[in-house]
Amino acid sequence: IALAAGMAEGLDIGINGRSAIITRGIAEMRRINYLMGGRQSTLMGLAGIGDTYGTCFGASSRNRKTGQRLGAGETLEEILETSAEVSEGVPTARALARLVKEKDRSYRIDLKYPIIFGLGSILNDETTPIESFKAIMNDPLRMELYELKG
Repeated sequence: IALAAGMAEGLDIGINGRSAIITRGIAEMRRINYLMGGRQSTLMGLAGIGDTYGTCFGASSRNRKTGQRLGAGETLEEILETSAEVSEGVPTARALARLVKEKDRSYRIDLKYPIIFGLGSILNDETTPIESFKAIMNDPLRMELYELKG
């Protein structure tokens, strides 16, 4: 989510746009947590949501900085070549997309996880940050934080 928040910053879509992406990203975190049999209480603490806010808004967040540079137009290759820091969100985002495809057998998983799949497309150079953000933000309004059973 911090990669996406950083991209929103790099695209200069404003704090409301960043907040929307983070909120939708947290909804995706809940869905993955449920998919994997996790407990809601795990996400709602400092190690879950607390860390997410820190990495999405923190000035020293490596993932947010990588996303910001992607949003500003640099390629992932350029960023990785010039950064002395490791952005663990890059391989994690790719792994999450693979995990969701393997584990979630429901219909239209792309609608349940647009940020995860959007990040995967950007990191694999299949789409640009602005194209992915337009697609996500133009999603029709619907209930996003429905109650998950369990």
